[in-house]
Amino acid sequence: MFPLFDILYAHEQSRMLWSYVGLKNGLLCTYPGHSGYPDDYDPRQRPWFRAARETGGMAWRSMVDAVTRQVIFTLSMPVTDQAGNFLGAAGVDIPVNTLLPDNDLSERWTDDMEAVIAEIKHDEQGRPFLSVVARRDYPSGETDWRSPPSPKQFVSSDAKGMRKLIRDVENGRAGVVRMPFEKEPSTWAYRPMHTKNHLILLIVPHDVVTAKAVDAENAVMDKTREMLGVTGAFTLGTLAVVIVLAFFASRAVTDPVSRLAEAAKKLAAGDLSARADVKGGDELADLSRTFDAMAPKLAERLKLKTDMELAMEVQQHLLPQGPPSLPGLDIAGASFPCDETGGDYYDYLAFSNDGEDAAQDVILGDVTGHGVSAALFMATGRALLRGRANPGDPPARLLTLVNALLCEDTRDSGRFITMFFLRLVKGGLAPGGSLAWVRAGHDPALLYNPAKDTFEELMGEGLILGIMPDWEYVEYARPGLAPGEILAIGTDGIWEAHNANDEMYGRDRFKDILRKNARKDADSVIRAVIEDVSAFQGEHPREDDITLVVIKAIS
Repeated sequence: MFPLFDILYAHEQSRMLWSYVGLKNGLLCTYPGHSGYPDDYDPRQRPWFRAARETGGMAWRSMVDAVTRQVIFTLSMPVTDQAGNFLGAAGVDIPVNTLLPDNDLSERWTDDMEAVIAEIKHDEQGRPFLSVVARRDYPSGETDWRSPPSPKQFVSSDAKGMRKLIRDVENGRAGVVRMPFEKEPSTWAYRPMHTKNHLILLIVPHDVVTAKAVDAENAVMDKTREMLGVTGAFTLGTLAVVIVLAFFASRAVTDPVSRLAEAAKKLAAGDLSARADVKGGDELADLSRTFDAMAPKLAERLKLKTDMELAMEVQQHLLPQGPPSLPGLDIAGASFPCDETGGDYYDYLAFSNDGEDAAQDVILGDVTGHGVSAALFMATGRALLRGRANPGDPPARLLTLVNALLCEDTRDSGRFITMFFLRLVKGGLAPGGSLAWVRAGHDPALLYNPAKDTFEELMGEGLILGIMPDWEYVEYARPGLAPGEILAIGTDGIWEAHNANDEMYGRDRFKDILRKNARKDADSVIRAVIEDVSAFQGEHPREDDITLVVIKAIS
């Protein structure tokens, strides 16, 4: 566990206290190591462990850390084996103060403001109420988000408003309500946190919110009355002076404006060397200098855009220009980066010998993150894979060598590659051919049999590439594809895509699309998946690259 703990702590040290893993036999591993546990401490009885086991997913809990006495959130999730059996739970302690800004709102508002993190709880009769988890004391400064608060409930005489606030938070909605607090008309602003029963809450007296508007209105009215009296006396004299000055000033204004207009026309036509070059110290001269400074920056942006387009073109040429032609198989692949460049990679290679042992290799990888840095890391992995392969090398030996070399070059970068290496042995079709594969931390490939309407996952152990240089990879095998069967290898950008409601696409939707399009060719299956993911996301921006390879045995 320690290499993974080191990576987590190196990147998140400023936002966490401890990370730990507890197993169902009571064994506990904590990083960084620290003392202070009582002799009878049992991680299995802790709320974070029980929550991960009961929910089967990520669980948030608030508590006071026993060692540092800080208010913290504990994020935990279950650890399972390949069959989904519960093995234990992993957790991270996050101080509240690292999640919230530490600015002093009282300087801009009032000392009477309440700023708290609250939790929705229920009394013995099942009625909900708000309990303080952490509090920021603005007037005295004696407490901040790290200090455990004294027990306190936040209530209001407006039961309807309180029900709306709690209902909004439980449904993941932020909002503002007006209702009394300690008998004072107040504005309650709230926003739910990931736990769905915790919220950030600001309570400001209503007169504080409206006071500045009232003061501004009174000041405007006073100034208006004063100015009306003075304006009447000077109107006629000012009008005469303006008429005289306008004649001379117009020429001083129209010339710079003409220069700016002419320069703008040239810039719009693509002449990035256009300059207005208006001298002086007035507003038009300032506008001219701003315009003249804009053109070089626009040129830089155009150059950067051109460079990014070139990088995208180069990366697209690193991907296969077409699928291999194998008897009885229909193969298609596609990659869609969420930026101009991405960190996904797929390839078709033939590393093995010709003759009876000839085999076609299908490789799909996913680099952490996306963008230019991920694309460069992907290119490194691709170069090592292609440059170090020898004819006849089995997939496990090849990935073991590539992993060792990748660790030497990039082990301190914090990046890694997941990869699924599939070898179609002797054509990959049953009964004479077979499938051999190695998993390097990548999601398993999915095999669908339309005749039986069953799905099979090509599982297997294997660590992600670029973490441990001495890791030995293992090869797995099964019989080849039967007529009509479809094998799909994809990246998590498909099933981890989210929509505007923060719902995840999931592998079940992915399976439904494969089932509905099983009679179509491989390229049509890919298009159907991409269209369904796009429709699911709607206007929500894509957060990760999407890559998919489909291999279908022709019926």
